[in-house]
Amino acid sequence: MTLNRRLFLGTAVAAAGALAAPMVRAQGKPRVVVVGGGAGGATAARYIAKDSDGAIDVTLIEPSRTLPYDRLILSPGIDFVDDAVPGWSVASQNAMPHAYKGGSQTELLKAQIMAMPQGGTFAMVAPPNPYRCPPGPYERVSMVAHALKESNPTAKILILDPKPGFSKQALFEDGWSRHYSGMVERIGPDFGGENVSVNPDEMTVDIDGMVQKVDVCNVIPAQKAGHIAEVAGLTEDNWAPVNAADLSSTMDENIHILGVGRSPRSDLRGIHRLVSSHHGRHVRRELSFEPWPFWPGTPIARILQ
Repeated sequence: MTLNRRLFLGTAVAAAGALAAPMVRAQGKPRVVVVGGGAGGATAARYIAKDSDGAIDVTLIEPSRTLPYDRLILSPGIDFVDDAVPGWSVASQNAMPHAYKGGSQTELLKAQIMAMPQGGTFAMVAPPNPYRCPPGPYERVSMVAHALKESNPTAKILILDPKPGFSKQALFEDGWSRHYSGMVERIGPDFGGENVSVNPDEMTVDIDGMVQKVDVCNVIPAQKAGHIAEVAGLTEDNWAPVNAADLSSTMDENIHILGVGRSPRSDLRGIHRLVSSHHGRHVRRELSFEPWPFWPGTPIARILQ
């Protein structure tokens, strides 16, 4: 069997579905297959099933299996770009966790923060653009600062950032100044933030030649679309190009991609959960031969402006 955009081999893709070519609606009710049970996939599946009132079969899959479909919704999540931060790899994630995927990594990072010595240093290596959830790293800094203010008020937070600016920067910096004065320091590219390497064994960060010892280091590497999107031939420059109106792949109109899509009109990764419900309704309308009300003022239209 040959792997292509409409057939995923379960043996080649961990935790992915093996998906056959689209059906032609000749077997009764149309079928939508949603690959990925995270926020995007689950939300899309819910709204298609709910709004179609049973007129469309919806299947949400994560284990390896083969299913025919009329439309495929792919919510692949993210993977990390290899060697994005010199000195760090996935093998180092227990010493310097990324915690950008749910589960044991977030629990590990929390435990490390709570175990910091008084007056210790928490460092975050922020990711370059583009990445999932643009405000995410800085929301995390705020949460860490809040926790440290209560348990370790003399601790320091160091943000090593390769970007000249970040999402909602003025809002975050105003909050840090008012609530955590003197605790949070951000080093941007002008001062070495784009030339950072780490040593997990020594628990040090090298900032443009200046080595600093830290107690906790949260490394969030450069990101890309999840592996299943890549092996299916749906990616370009690490992300999945999509049409802005309905998030359909520019490489296969029967596949809609959530969370890791790029469009000439907008960057949709940061709003994928909000779009998922509208996106599910779009697929439902198309399979039911209903017109999709896309006009200025609708939620999805406002998102894309």
